[in-house]
Amino acid sequence: MIQFSSIQLNDDVIAGESMDPHQSSDIETVKQHKGIRLRVWVAIVVLQAAMIYWTIDSEMARGIYLVCYSIMMPTALYLLFARALRRWLPFRDHELILIYIVLTATIPIVGFGGLRFVITGSGFLPFFSETMPQWSRYLPVLKYLPVLQNYDAIQQLYKGGYSVPWRAWSVFIAFWSTYLILLSVIWICAAGILRRIWIDQERLTFPIAQMPLEIMNPKHDIFRKPLFWLGFAVPVVLQSLLVFHNWFPAVPAMVLKGFDIKPIIFTSPPWDAIPNFPVTFFPMGIGLAYFVPSDVSLSCWLMAVLMRLSYAGAAMFGVEAAGTGAARFPYKEEQAGGAWLALAGLGIWGARHHWRTVVAMISDAEQRAVRLMGLLAAACALICIGMMVVTGIPMLAATIVLIVYLAYVLSGARVRAEAGAIWTFAPLGWTPTRTMTSLIGANRLGDRALVSSGHFNLIHWDIRAQSLPFLMEGMDIAEKSGIDWKSVLKLVAVGTVTALIIGWWSSLDKIYHLGAATAKANVYPLTKSTQTFMEVDRVATQAGSWDPQGVFAATLAAGFTLLLAWTRRAGIFGLHPIGYVLCNSLIMNSFIVPFFVAWATKTLVLRFGGHKAYRTSVMFFVGVILGDLVIQGFWALFGWIFNVPIYQFLT
Repeated sequence: MIQFSSIQLNDDVIAGESMDPHQSSDIETVKQHKGIRLRVWVAIVVLQAAMIYWTIDSEMARGIYLVCYSIMMPTALYLLFARALRRWLPFRDHELILIYIVLTATIPIVGFGGLRFVITGSGFLPFFSETMPQWSRYLPVLKYLPVLQNYDAIQQLYKGGYSVPWRAWSVFIAFWSTYLILLSVIWICAAGILRRIWIDQERLTFPIAQMPLEIMNPKHDIFRKPLFWLGFAVPVVLQSLLVFHNWFPAVPAMVLKGFDIKPIIFTSPPWDAIPNFPVTFFPMGIGLAYFVPSDVSLSCWLMAVLMRLSYAGAAMFGVEAAGTGAARFPYKEEQAGGAWLALAGLGIWGARHHWRTVVAMISDAEQRAVRLMGLLAAACALICIGMMVVTGIPMLAATIVLIVYLAYVLSGARVRAEAGAIWTFAPLGWTPTRTMTSLIGANRLGDRALVSSGHFNLIHWDIRAQSLPFLMEGMDIAEKSGIDWKSVLKLVAVGTVTALIIGWWSSLDKIYHLGAATAKANVYPLTKSTQTFMEVDRVATQAGSWDPQGVFAATLAAGFTLLLAWTRRAGIFGLHPIGYVLCNSLIMNSFIVPFFVAWATKTLVLRFGGHKAYRTSVMFFVGVILGDLVIQGFWALFGWIFNVPIYQFLT
């Protein structure tokens, strides 16, 4: 039997790294805080409105991304001000933390994989069929789908300069809000079920939760820690120089964003087969990776390097790499898909094993609550499948799509709980829809089913808008802060609805003002819509039966992930399967160097300074993370207030 929890044991846990002694003492002494005062509800809604409006304006109109990170800029600014002003605010410490948890779990729903893509794609086919005739084939099936139907509303959406025709959007908003709320209920229930297993039984480290815990720790004042301010100053200076360099090129600045060293170093065979090798020095990426257990961070950067070297190794034997004609080796996207599905399977199997222990520890009331959440999640999943079937997707296809999507989100939460990635991308090539067509082919899928699956894919493509990764971190923060877990889930449930209401209004108002197809609007959502329907057209015109090569590659990747977990548990091989899961994803593409720098630094600190030196150094890296987020947020606000272009910090 493979027990996924067993792969968590590492040198950092032995050194005591994963548990802050200050936090552990807090857990023992802080009472469980139950009940929610009205002022907390009001604060959440007011802050949601302000943060969502700022996010929509910055991301849609200025191309400055605020909520795509695992730690979002608006909520990081909230943390800073909450800590600085807490003695004067009409809230208790645990209420300030509770507000943070709810904001992080609800605001992303307006972003990528939530409202952002589905709004931009709502009238894509009829609008662009006027200039791109290949889309005309799909227009007759649109009348059966939950898309924007009114011709004038479609034209105004993409051209801009109009007010929102709300009546034309009523059916669209109702359908997709229902779907997103059902997904959110599934994540809320999953968080309630997995809470005790991941936090109490498997004792996952939740690296991203460390920053808010350190900032709000009542045992010490970070503002009086010189190391915190030193770390804070590093990204403030480096990122600000980049802003000034963007305005005045004579100002010297160090490039922190990714630059590809392949054209400089890997220029001759077989090394030129390596697709790319980006080098980056993102301060926040280094700071977050410092909280990752050393064996996990080692596995992440080493696996990413080995995966790139596999291209060169194959070239030595004459194997053409993907991107050369019809070549697909080493099946990067299929490997990513198989590994992510296997990671979800390991997580479910481990939860099944630990549940027997958990049942013996919890009360009968909590057992009933957990079983009820399981039934509710299953019911919501069935309704989601039903919504896809109603729009014309066959039952089998809809079931595969939803299962793969749920597995990707679960794996994303697991990745965040163990590797603390700066952002959370599921496999971009093997999307749930692409996985479905690879497994069963497209022969039984008509145009209606394909176009409908394309619109659902605008949500399924990107998991960053889904709350489960944020919720699991929130559960860990709540556990260490003495906050009742049921209060968190209730607030997140209500907060999801209010975030959707605010998000629809802010998003549509902004996009109708800018025009989704104009140069005024950020091009990324339109690019994703184009890619989605190009895939629809590819499947409709070129694909037929299933993809045996892709399925075989994904199966091998899944098997290799299971093998890594087993060999690690048996003490045969030490690399963590999370490293393989990430090595073919966009999560690691630009963060090989940050993971290496963090791993090397932490290894040296623990080796020569021990746990005491590590605990001292934590303040520096908390400052690095917060400083990076705060300075990016500051310049985004500066650009918004003074209406000036701001350097794009992260690509």
